[in-house]
Amino acid sequence: MYDNFNSTMTEYRDADFNHRLNMYLQYPWLRSDFIRIDQNELETIPSTSCRLPKKMPAARISLALGLVATYAKKILGLASA
Repeated sequence: MYDNFNSTMTEYRDADFNHRLNMYLQYPWLRSDFIRIDQNELETIPSTSCRLPKKMPAARISLALGLVATYAKKILGLASA
């Protein structure tokens, strides 16, 4: 039983978003463990206090570009104060 639990947790950690969602729906009794795994994988970005998944480089790039655009507007005086 314990080996099955460990293999399920390992499978969840290695899975992509769609597979994780399927596992979340398939194993309702393990949802709290799945949520704990997801929360541990989040990375806090100090400058924005945003938490992004480490495995999502597109989200990190999008956040960085958004920050650059925001600061550029402030520097150029385009944003309303």
